[in-house]
Amino acid sequence: METQEKQVLTASIDWLEFTVMDITVEKALTEILQLPVTEFSPLNKGRFGYHKQLKWVGGNIFVLYNDLSETTENKPETADRMGVHMMLSGAGCRQYEARQPLKKLLLFLTILDERVNFTRIDLAIDDRSDQLINFSRVHDAAINRLFTSRWSKWDELNSRRSATGEYLGRTMYFGSQASDIFCRIYDKTLERKANSEETTGLPEHWTRLEVIYKKDRAKQLVYHIVDRHVPVGTAIRGTLNQYIRFIKTPPNPDQNKSRWPTAEWWIQLLDGVGKLQLTIEKEQKSIDDMKDWLERQIAPTIAAVLTANEGDLSWLHEIIGKGAQRLSQRHRDAIAQYLLKK
Repeated sequence: METQEKQVLTASIDWLEFTVMDITVEKALTEILQLPVTEFSPLNKGRFGYHKQLKWVGGNIFVLYNDLSETTENKPETADRMGVHMMLSGAGCRQYEARQPLKKLLLFLTILDERVNFTRIDLAIDDRSDQLINFSRVHDAAINRLFTSRWSKWDELNSRRSATGEYLGRTMYFGSQASDIFCRIYDKTLERKANSEETTGLPEHWTRLEVIYKKDRAKQLVYHIVDRHVPVGTAIRGTLNQYIRFIKTPPNPDQNKSRWPTAEWWIQLLDGVGKLQLTIEKEQKSIDDMKDWLERQIAPTIAAVLTANEGDLSWLHEIIGKGAQRLSQRHRDAIAQYLLKK
């Protein structure tokens, strides 16, 4: 999980959810997640329309799929079109990172390209001392309309203890939760206290800011991180810079808040980062990019199989032959560009 330090701030990927088409569940585990099949246990039922569900014994990673051998005669194609769905929760991202770099997983998903549908990616900034992202300060600014935003609405959700009235949870949402991108800010200390009796070492003041990216916005985010090498912290701050700005009242305010000065704490948080465009066309991978990926990711596996087969290449030729029948337009374009340069 990539992090970027900014005073007391840390930035991270806090949710990753996607579907891969035209793949078996075994290959999804071993080739995409690169985790042994033996480390996954079946759960009693599936969800999201899938009949089967596996959970990683090492943490909160869930894999949903349909067993095509068990589908009814009149619905096998429906099950096949659903692909294999993988979900890494916030804790799952951190647990997975202990075994495999998340960026390596994202790189592999960009290589698969049109076979991957991204459902959701969350980026988070944690302020464990409330120096910059202070929940009450953000809330007061929202109440007093001291912000400008491309998001047309904001909501708040609070829960309190009945007996004392003390807060059990405080959350703000900028943008609609039904949209493809929105921001969530909440009191992480309260959330941890509500979900666990263990509070040892828990910061007294801890606010988390998250941006949730869905569907095409999530896919564009991944290409920024992988192709353009944008750090996670820069990506989330660039998104915030594109969608919202907290301001302060000038000495002689006019009606146009776009001319009001930016709040100092917001300037410090963004730290001069530019706006992150999430509607750009992704960079097309060249043949050289594909060769580089093969060398870094697949070469050891090919060498192992080749050694075990005592140099026999027939199996490799068979795989290449099958792959040639599945070339996409993206692959054909890359081949044409490569041949033009020769």
